[in-house]
Amino acid sequence: MTATNIRKGEAFIWLPPRSVGERAFATEPRLVALLSDELGPNYRLVSIDALPELRAVTLLFDARDVSLLRAKVPPLAGAKLRKALPHLVEDQLLQDANSCAFAIGPGVAAGAERLIAVIDRNWLEFVVGAFERRGVRVQAAWPAQLALPLARGESWSLLCLHDGLALRSGPGSGIGWPASTERAEREEAIASLFAAAAQGAESARRVVVFAVDESWDAPVASALGALGVTLDGKVHGMPAPQPAPVDLLSARTHRGRMRWLSDLDWRAWRWPAALAAAAVVAGLIGINLHWAQLAQERDALRITLERNFRQAFPDTQVVVDPVLQMQREVAALRTRAGQSGPGDFVPLLARFGQALGPQALDALASVDYRDATLRVKFRPAVVQSRAARDNLLDACRRVGLRLQFDEPRESSLAASVTAM
Repeated sequence: MTATNIRKGEAFIWLPPRSVGERAFATEPRLVALLSDELGPNYRLVSIDALPELRAVTLLFDARDVSLLRAKVPPLAGAKLRKALPHLVEDQLLQDANSCAFAIGPGVAAGAERLIAVIDRNWLEFVVGAFERRGVRVQAAWPAQLALPLARGESWSLLCLHDGLALRSGPGSGIGWPASTERAEREEAIASLFAAAAQGAESARRVVVFAVDESWDAPVASALGALGVTLDGKVHGMPAPQPAPVDLLSARTHRGRMRWLSDLDWRAWRWPAALAAAAVVAGLIGINLHWAQLAQERDALRITLERNFRQAFPDTQVVVDPVLQMQREVAALRTRAGQSGPGDFVPLLARFGQALGPQALDALASVDYRDATLRVKFRPAVVQSRAARDNLLDACRRVGLRLQFDEPRESSLAASVTAM
């Protein structure tokens, strides 16, 4: 989109410099927004929280936060080129190159060099993320100096916005400079700006000035007169942004995989998300209610078991495990009555001999009994094959025994026999 055909729900946002933006970005009216309403395109000074509902924005980063450099770029592409860029312009930067984001623009100087826009990576992600988290799609991010209208001939374009200056001195060149509210300091800032922009290039003879208010008229006239620069035109108000030759969004790493999230209209998913959340809450409530019901049934069953145990054995003082204690008491009664239980040595050995069948006399090399378990060791010929082992397992199950060979099963001759 361009300033002349801006649509409703879209906007151009001139951002404040990072020095004030991080602490006042969301709540203070530091954003200059070009919006479209019933009266047409107009500028407003707002905070990000006070912006109307928007679908898409184009961000214009303050010229003081973006450095426009030139460098010879090797014939690389993709990830290899992104890794090489910090080393190409490292000697031209004042901060660590690893903390910067680099966007490549078109060729300059007859194609021998490329335009490279450099911005602090954290600031870029902070600003873009602030809009994306509000459901606004950031469709472009331009250096503010390159969004100024390109004057004809040898004229430069100068924007005087609040306490800052932005100068476009060519199709791919521009610079930002801090200013203040005092006239003398503004004149000094304009002189320093033109001196810095003229390094390595021919000084401007004419300049077109865009000033947000009349307080800039006297400082601009005095500074340009001292520099010998002709005022080619003066406009009170913000200029119509022009498409910049470089997009800072191209400097974002993993942009292709992550930005699709910001393109989704999350507001359309509010009701499905609410229903899904309600279903999850209802499921959790149901699970907890069912667990409480099962806990009550468990407690009732335990009370019943303990009551029945105390009725059968009233002399027991402490009941810890009613089932286990019942088994032990029944086994003790059986022993005192001269009866054997299913886990005693003789019944176990008798049923195991029944499972072995005719080969019982020559099948075992040794037998040991302990804790209601028979430990037996077979002769090799008896359980040498897999089929013989499987047949013996089936025979034990038929007589109510559990046979378990020691690991590994294929080579072990020892096994445990217990009652089922």
